[in-house]
Amino acid sequence: MGRTVVIPSSLARFLSAFDSRDCNSSVYSIHGSGGKDEKDVQPYHREIFEELVKELEGNLITGIIGARRTGKTTLMYQLIEHLLINKIEPRRILMFTFDSPIMVADKEIIPKILDTFRELYPTEEKLYVFFDEIQYVPEWSRWLKSHYDRKENLKFVISGSSGTLIYKDTSESLAGRISFYRTHPFTFYEFCAYNKKELAEVFQGLRTQDFEMEPLLNRETQARLEFYRSEFSSLFNRYLLFGGIPEVFNMDLKAAQKWMKSDYLGLVFYRDLLKSFEVRDVKSLEELFFFAAGVHAQRVNYSTIASTLETRIETVKQYLYYLEAVNVLQIINFYSRSIKKQLRAEKKIYIADSGLRNAVLGNREEALGSEDEVSIMVEGAVAAHLINRFSTEFSKYVYYWRSVYEVDFVVDFENTILPIEVKYRNKMDARDLKGLLGFMEKFGVRRGIVVSKDMLRKEEIDGKEIDYIPARVFLCLF
Repeated sequence: MGRTVVIPSSLARFLSAFDSRDCNSSVYSIHGSGGKDEKDVQPYHREIFEELVKELEGNLITGIIGARRTGKTTLMYQLIEHLLINKIEPRRILMFTFDSPIMVADKEIIPKILDTFRELYPTEEKLYVFFDEIQYVPEWSRWLKSHYDRKENLKFVISGSSGTLIYKDTSESLAGRISFYRTHPFTFYEFCAYNKKELAEVFQGLRTQDFEMEPLLNRETQARLEFYRSEFSSLFNRYLLFGGIPEVFNMDLKAAQKWMKSDYLGLVFYRDLLKSFEVRDVKSLEELFFFAAGVHAQRVNYSTIASTLETRIETVKQYLYYLEAVNVLQIINFYSRSIKKQLRAEKKIYIADSGLRNAVLGNREEALGSEDEVSIMVEGAVAAHLINRFSTEFSKYVYYWRSVYEVDFVVDFENTILPIEVKYRNKMDARDLKGLLGFMEKFGVRRGIVVSKDMLRKEEIDGKEIDYIPARVFLCLF
């Protein structure tokens, strides 16, 4: 059961300032008098929460961006709860969610909200203002810049579901005035922590940026991994089926997939894409997304997609960009030191969340019994973890590589090159390592990782270190 933040049951004076009957679900003025409703607040704090708490102390605008339903609003309520616990008067806190068409039609909605709030609750002390889904407001960055540059005693925390659009709006007007934090679907580590804290505690001190092997081979670590093996495996299978969008964690699979196909994707296609990019042909975008689900983890080129969907190559490129921007699709390039080769080579496409892909394809529990299907699920989960960890909208550090044989992933980050191959099984022969060893030889890399089913060991082949790490363990290192 979640904790609660107190909100008023009546906001008549505040709402009447906008003369709108469509705002009751959009405005939360946090104060302590009169009647009240209780807003459930999730007790589990993601790791990003502590960073955001520190941000409350400064004056820079804090931006929380990421995919729909990945916890941005929950983080805001948790921050509000933190303020209340730390004796910040409720009348100094305002939250406004821009989910009403009437609200966002008014270009001056932001100054009207602030002026009305100050008139109702005058104070010289610092105000904490939370604006949710701000990307729908015309010229929002201009208004925030105006208030920020006047050095008013305000702390803004904003959120948006389209990171690319948010960055575009802030690139000039809010440069140097805003710091961004990204939310993604839960990692498998977070999924374990959410379900059972003791499972996450197994990985304390083990989660290093370059996935160090030695701490995993420690006897005490191996004993703890073995002790919880059954629980890790059970949660891992559930994670592969449901994915990391927290909205579905307490649903059964049938209900979860129905929600993802209708509610979630419906909002992505018919609200986010329409409003953010003014897409006219949403149906073609849907077709492209469903096509991507079918070629998940495969190499494709733009001309093949265009031919299959009977559209132009430029349209395919533009639509893939849109789908990446709203965080339902991820694309990785071929690894080469030649930018020209990177751009010309085939791309690998992944649906950004395994649960979302399963919902589109109708994969149920039986899919876990198919070695081929579960291997695709695992590769997709590894892709999402790597991309979310190492890449942004503007800088991509995760690739694939292929010569005669292929390497699933290459991470080229901060002067370290790390090839990673997904082989979700326990028996491997020399052929399974040809791509990995070939890449390491060509680029002078000494260490590579094989993501296995249960194997946890390392071996040396021709002076090269190959580390085998079970998928459920590897994904807990993020």
